[in-house]
Amino acid sequence: MQTISKAGILKLTPTEAFRHGTNVRKAMRIAPQETRLTLVTLIGGLCQFIDAKRTITTDTDLIFTVEAILEGYPALTLEELRLIVDGMKRGHYGKYYERLKLPEIEAAIQQYESTTKAEVLERIHTYKHVERGTDDPDKIKFEPQSMADLKRKRWFERFKPTTTGNGE
Repeated sequence: MQTISKAGILKLTPTEAFRHGTNVRKAMRIAPQETRLTLVTLIGGLCQFIDAKRTITTDTDLIFTVEAILEGYPALTLEELRLIVDGMKRGHYGKYYERLKLPEIEAAIQQYESTTKAEVLERIHTYKHVERGTDDPDKIKFEPQSMADLKRKRWFERFKPTTTGNGE
């Protein structure tokens, strides 16, 4: 929480925020009051920074917004939420002239998850080439197969014609 509470721009990449960040659900289990306080401060600072005509002004609206984020996005890390808030301040998720309330914040979170976080997850979970079992790895060729191809091969192996001894 000290990482996201510092003033200025957060100097983490989305990959570092995902891999080394503190999950919201875990933070709520370990220190619920500090987590809520940090998120209230984060969202309150966002609402003060963006000069929208209609924004979150009352304490009850701010608490409701934080609770909705905690309930709706438990897999996000606190560092990712800070990156989203910084991105909103910079205008990466759209311009907020007239209104900045919970739906706009949730839209920014969803846009982050569908673009930036999806790219991070794809980079982390890509297939890595395995080089073992042979002296010359250039001879090994990996050809991905669909499940239909695998089932078709099993079908032919199961029902392959048998030859009888009388030439039929």
